[in-house]
Parts: sequence; C-alpha cells; structure tokens
Amino acid sequence: MKIARHPAGAPCWADLDTPDVASARAFYGSLFGWESLELPGGYVNFTLHGEKIVGAVRLVEGEEYSAGWSVYFMSDDLDGTTKAVAAAGGSVLKPPTKVSVAGSAAVYRAPDGAVFGAWEPDRHPGSGLVREPGTLSWFGLNTPDAEGAKAFYAQVFGWTAAVPRAGGAADQLTFVGGKAEFGGIVSDPEAASGWTLHFGVEDIDGAAVAAAALGGTVVSGPAEVAGVGRVALVKDPADVTLALVQFA
Repeated sequence: MKIARHPAGAPCWADLDTPDVASARAFYGSLFGWESLELPGGYVNFTLHGEKIVGAVRLVEGEEYSAGWSVYFMSDDLDGTTKAVAAAGGSVLKPPTKVSVAGSAAVYRAPDGAVFGAWEPDRHPGSGLVREPGTLSWFGLNTPDAEGAKAFYAQVFGWTAAVPRAGGAADQLTFVGGKAEFGGIVSDPEAASGWTLHFGVEDIDGAAVAAAALGGTVVSGPAEVAGVGRVALVKDPADVTLALVQFA
C-alpha cells in the first residue's frame, strides 16, 4: 500500500543500526529485493519499486540502545511528543534532533524498557510503501506489563488496544484514525521488552528458507498467529532480530 503521509501515531519509518552495513545490504537486498543508496555520512536508504522503505547505518559506539531494528512513530509535534513521553513515565534517550532537511527525530525508552523513536517530517515523509511484500507490515511489542504498556502508549500517541476478533493472546493496537490494526502486545515476563519489526512476504516458508541460505538464522516458525497470519522469527547475519509475516 502506497503512503504519501502517515497519520500521527502511526509507525512511519525504521532504521537498522548494524555493525556491518555491507552485509546488511547484501542480505536484505537478496531477501526482499531492496535496492540501496548510500548517502553522505554512510546512511543507507533501502528502496522498493522506487519508494523509500527503511534505512540503515553503522552502529555508533555509545548508542548501543539503538542496535538492531528501531521503529519510529509519526509525530506532528516532536517537542510535544517528548513532553508526553516524560509525563507518562518514559525517558528521553536522544532529544529532538534535526536530520538535515529530512525532518527531526527523537528516541525514547518506555517504562518497561522498550526503545522506540518518533519522527516529525520535513522533506522525508517516511516509508512510501507498507503492508505488502518486502515492506514494514506488523509491529510486535513484547512486555512484562501489557496493561502498563497500553496505558503508556495511549497517553503518548492515543492508541487503542483490543483483543482480536480471531482470538489469540495478543491485544492488537490501532492508532488514532487507523482503519486496521498495525501491531500487537504480548506479555512475556521471561523475554526482554522491545519491538519486533515484521516484514511482509508472499511465501513465508520460502522466505524462511531463503533467510537461512543467505546466512541468517530461523529462530522460530513459521507458525500461525491468531488474528495476524503466519509468522517466522529470524536473525540476519549480524544477529539482528526481525520477523517475517504472511497475512492470513
């Protein structure tokens, strides 16, 4: 689905902070058909069908909190979002910062420890394609405190959460004005808090095999997730976690 402007509170972009950008370009390019363009400073834009999908950059020493895939949610007022995060009990890891002429970004930590970002666009509106093969399609939040997480994000972004009609253990999230769920919350006290980004695929069995053949690792699945579809958890060659999803 092509997107010209993401609504406030919606997931709108993702960055991969990795120790090996060259390996990431090879792995994701082969797995999802992405093309890549390196910008001044080493930042890489991944594109699909001519649309920007996500970005990648070499992991900066001292910013280990950003290692792996990080999701950014749309903000029409980044200073206001930052104040809302603090008021809701979260913390600011990186205050609102101008990113050339593209826009401004900030990075936060929720009370449960999950790290996420917010993006206020200027010339860069975010991912141009979503919810189709090779693009950001679903966002899973693992937390030991599902009720606390729902209250936190409702206060910051105005999200709502409800048990999916198809059943299942996860409460599914909807942003303000959203016509469909974009993610789910799973309560697991044994696992670290955080967001797992799911990329759409047409054939999840084939994609899981391809990920392994390209030097990645299949951690679990593919398996059915009620209210979503079939999901596989994988790691790329740099041990970065992501998920594949084939919608039901």
